[in-house]
Amino acid sequence: MSKKFLIVALIAYFVAVFITYISGDFESLAVQIWNLLPPLLAAILGVYTVSIYSINNPHAKAIAFMALGVFFWFLGDFIWFIYEYFLNKNPFPSIADYFYLIAYPFLLLGLIQELRSNVLKWTYCKIIASVSLSLFFGLIVLYFGILKAYNPFESILNNVVAMAYGVGDLILIIFAVAILMIAIGYQKGKLFLPWLLILIGFVFILAADILFAIYRNSYEEYLGYYRMLDLGWISGFLFVSFGFYSIGDAIKETRIKLIGKV
Repeated sequence: MSKKFLIVALIAYFVAVFITYISGDFESLAVQIWNLLPPLLAAILGVYTVSIYSINNPHAKAIAFMALGVFFWFLGDFIWFIYEYFLNKNPFPSIADYFYLIAYPFLLLGLIQELRSNVLKWTYCKIIASVSLSLFFGLIVLYFGILKAYNPFESILNNVVAMAYGVGDLILIIFAVAILMIAIGYQKGKLFLPWLLILIGFVFILAADILFAIYRNSYEEYLGYYRMLDLGWISGFLFVSFGFYSIGDAIKETRIKLIGKV
């Protein structure tokens, strides 16, 4: 599969999803399936990149953890789909939430592994930018994802699960900012754009999470176009998918060049 083909396929996929969503039929089977494919694709392409690196490579281990985290998100989406479409039950809270939440520790492990695999030169500008971005997004998530997620009229379990997403998103903020620093470190190399794409993907996912925390009731009741929040998650996973693939493609291309020189 060539990079150009993947770009065309991802764009065509998003256009098809967007057309389906603007029709307003948010409860159709097609809409449910649209949500399942992007995280699965991201996990598969993460495994693809790991296979190119070889699992013994420290960068491969980082991507493997990230791909596993994304795969748990896919499992959460799949279980959510079963509850909502086939069982006609409110999937929050449910087993799906446990899979969503399990993903965060694996993403954090991937972040830590990638940071350990890179020598980042922390200049004052990078430190200020990192702290500023983390505080900005962190305060938003703290308010909407944790404080506003608490509802005194709901059960303790519902509140714990809802607030746990906010905690997970705080981890995701650190993850996104760290990826930005990694991308800047790769600025003169072929891995700059792939890591930047992964960053953009997680920013989309984070934004969708924050909006879901704000409009959760409207989203669950299919009110208006609140279901179009799904486009944030879908876009995010598509960016992550292409980012993973691009890393593998860059490594493969570099190896071919090295073999050619030998």
